[in-house]
Amino acid sequence: MLEPAAPDPFPTPEHPRDALKTPLIARYFHHYITTIAPWYDLSDGALTFTTKLPETALDNPLPFAAIIAVAAVHTSQTTAPSAKPAAEFYHGHCVRLLIELTDDVGDGSSADGFVLASVCLLRSYEILSEEVDPNRHLRGAYSLAAYRNPVTDHQASGFRAAGFWNYLREDITFSLFQRCPLKMDLEQVPPPTRHDTDQGYLNTVSLILGRVVNACFAGPVTTEEWRLLLGTLRDWMSHLPARFRPYSREDRGLSLALPSVWMLQDCHDCASEMRAFIDGSMEQNATKEDVLENLALEICGAAFTSNNPSVIINAFGPMAFCT
Repeated sequence: MLEPAAPDPFPTPEHPRDALKTPLIARYFHHYITTIAPWYDLSDGALTFTTKLPETALDNPLPFAAIIAVAAVHTSQTTAPSAKPAAEFYHGHCVRLLIELTDDVGDGSSADGFVLASVCLLRSYEILSEEVDPNRHLRGAYSLAAYRNPVTDHQASGFRAAGFWNYLREDITFSLFQRCPLKMDLEQVPPPTRHDTDQGYLNTVSLILGRVVNACFAGPVTTEEWRLLLGTLRDWMSHLPARFRPYSREDRGLSLALPSVWMLQDCHDCASEMRAFIDGSMEQNATKEDVLENLALEICGAAFTSNNPSVIINAFGPMAFCT
């Protein structure tokens, strides 16, 4: 006689509202909203990952399971190692749900957006949970991002746009760590010609940095390619509002290991780091060692002055490249 199956240790994500009646799951959900979601909304004034994704997750198992998985694994790595089983439980459900959705994803349905957003969360899950980056969910995010036409989608709003920008910056970070081209070809993604928000300027310089990364790691860069890339950066810089400049700055000295760079907004910080990285990478009148040292000081100074996790996380790639 077969023994009855053991009950699940946690409520399944099939009915998110019922699962949230469990206090532990509710705490993970709240932890995501207050602590983790801002990582993803750095370039999104609509705060899609903080507001719209949790709202959608209340009635959809995939984003709900992804939210609980990344919140639990972050908790397990920071304050409570006992949260790891919950993280693994909900991540396992995410994988099964993604497999079930495979045939429907990429058909242009509204589900594409929140699936991409969910996979962006799972990318953070694998980084937090494994010592060696397996890069599985980054590849999965690429397959979702590549289904859509980025020329139109990246200028839109909502899940698709928010997911696209998060995927792009994560792809840049991975490429700078591994010194390889991006998975995405950005030649068909023109930088926006207008910026309705300050976050839009950050997204544009992210595209420019992605192009620079692709050019540098795909093979020798011609003088003409450098000229075009530098011209694109200079054009972006010429349109930056004055508010993107630091309102205060203190150079490093005997009592200050890094320069202090004070900015009005977090997206200004991140845009400044990317600009410094691109501009410094194109410097031709200094030694490689001097360029890397100056870049590291500028990027680390801006990131650690902000003391904001989302800014620091987005600086990891340039930091790694400089070391």
